[in-house]
Amino acid sequence: MSEYILVSTTERYRTVTDNPNLEKVADYEYYFFGKKKTTFSICRIKSPDTRIVIQGVAEVFPDNSIPLKVFPKFDSTAEIEKEIFELDIDEESKIVKVPV
Repeated sequence: MSEYILVSTTERYRTVTDNPNLEKVADYEYYFFGKKKTTFSICRIKSPDTRIVIQGVAEVFPDNSIPLKVFPKFDSTAEIEKEIFELDIDEESKIVKVPV
């Protein structure tokens, strides 16, 4: 079983990572033209039966509970970091690792 998933939080919605079946490993913020667009969270999967909850922030919609099986999974954090840093392509795009 792959051990890690990547979830994101934006101005519009928030992915709940405070979950006993997930362990947040790292957070990265993505800035575009100096404005924070997304926070990416890498989480270790503790149980394959986990459901991920997405909540509206700027938009009002009911909490959405999504089964873990629909999320792409990765075997290592290095694989995920490679994906994240593909966004860091020029001076207008910036990825910043933040303490967890």
